Amino acid sequence: MRMSAEHGGNGTGSPDEAVRAELNRILESVPFRTSKRCSEFLKYVVERTLSGQSSNLKERLVGIELFQLPPDFDTSQHAIVRVTANEVRKRLAQCYLADGGSHLPVRIDLPPGSYSPEFKWRPQARETQVKEIITEKPKHFMPALIAVVVSLALFGVLARWRWQASKPTLPIVASSAPIQSAQVALPQEGDLRISVGSTNPYTDRNGRLWAPDRFFSGGTAVIRSTEKIYRTLDPDIYRGLRVGDFRYDIPLKPGFYELHLHFAETGLSDSISMESSGEGQRIFQVTANGKPLLEFFDVMADAAGANIADERVFRDISPAADGFLHLSFTSIKGSAMLSGIELLPVSEGNVRPVRIRAGWPASWVDGNRLQWRADSYFLGGNALIRTKNPVAEGFSTQPDAAIYASERWGHFSYSVPVAEGRYRVTLRFCEGHYGKHNTGVGGAGSRLFDVYCNGVALLKEFDIFKQAGGEGRPVYRTFYGIRPTAQGKIVLTFVPIKGMACVNGIEIAEDTK
Repeated sequence: MRMSAEHGGNGTGSPDEAVRAELNRILESVPFRTSKRCSEFLKYVVERTLSGQSSNLKERLVGIELFQLPPDFDTSQHAIVRVTANEVRKRLAQCYLADGGSHLPVRIDLPPGSYSPEFKWRPQARETQVKEIITEKPKHFMPALIAVVVSLALFGVLARWRWQASKPTLPIVASSAPIQSAQVALPQEGDLRISVGSTNPYTDRNGRLWAPDRFFSGGTAVIRSTEKIYRTLDPDIYRGLRVGDFRYDIPLKPGFYELHLHFAETGLSDSISMESSGEGQRIFQVTANGKPLLEFFDVMADAAGANIADERVFRDISPAADGFLHLSFTSIKGSAMLSGIELLPVSEGNVRPVRIRAGWPASWVDGNRLQWRADSYFLGGNALIRTKNPVAEGFSTQPDAAIYASERWGHFSYSVPVAEGRYRVTLRFCEGHYGKHNTGVGGAGSRLFDVYCNGVALLKEFDIFKQAGGEGRPVYRTFYGIRPTAQGKIVLTFVPIKGMACVNGIEIAEDTK
């Protein structure tokens, strides 16, 4: 059974009974009552763990036993286990956030990257658990007792933070306090991500870790946990924010960084009507080391609507002479706001390429060890993951053909944030629906669509079947000299003419020609 360092009973029954009681309470909560699939998943993994089979909770076993997939199913093609586990984690967080967790004898968590739940116990359960360890497993008495003693020593440091983190009601509002420079350490080598307004770390769909809010002074932290956020698979990043006049003083190693600032307008519903979409109600400016990054910035106007993830990217950001990056957010009208910060080390003058695997729910690494993001920045359309890869034998080599097993189809757009500059855009396609070996009837002329970039036509009446020379044949189109909009986006719009538009992959990199 997988448990945290503070595992134990509730003093009124066995540990298993306490866990099952908490499981039943969770399954009756609003986040789980609305999802039969998530409820069945959580019940399955909890019961497996209670029966001592947590070590067997692997993706393949869960897929076979819970989702009735065939024993030889391809985990790269069937993502339902991973997708459901991620959704369960989010619903668990919503459940504990909504009702507060400090009064509960045990808390059930599903750690990122694992299908084995953890049972975290309240402090008063410790004495009961010591007795159970001695009674149930006498041959391991000393190691178990040592483990309990160590956990008791650590508890005073950890318990207060862990249980208070789940306590607030909705919306969460917490006053900020300046963080002294001497009390913070330089971030580890590599990327730095901060989930603004959050007291807990967060792992996104691409497996990237976001640290809790830190390095700030001023402003107020707010969490709106029920908001639906568009153009992202990670709405939780945008449900937390800091508002008011505030600053971040972030310690950085010398060098150059790519800065990403994340916003989403979730607080102006009273300003939206048939006559007004809410622009002009919140205006602020952002500076980095005293130099302006965003002036008279309006999130609603920048994102083209409310509840839409909005990301701005800046190149060649460096720490000041004191070793800190000083970001200031100053209100002009209403209150300044921010939901996320990313600082990514790069060489001078460069930015990282963006690769998106359309329709896919997680990050993916191709045969050249290039990483593709989960489907991101889209609005509209439908994600499709095929049970059989449509690529015909001989027209592509594994594992790169896997990118064509997923797609986004319909009438949709991608609004990809980039820094100022010139870019090369590559679109990847493969006809997996029409043709004699596919489920759809027809062939050339069955699917026609236009593709626009920032309002300018890139492809007119594009026919994948015709351009590729048949079904199951990958084809790509590359466009050069693309510049972002005034809002810092490359907006790709796919408009169906006959049948539905679709795309399998999008690559955006700096144009060095």
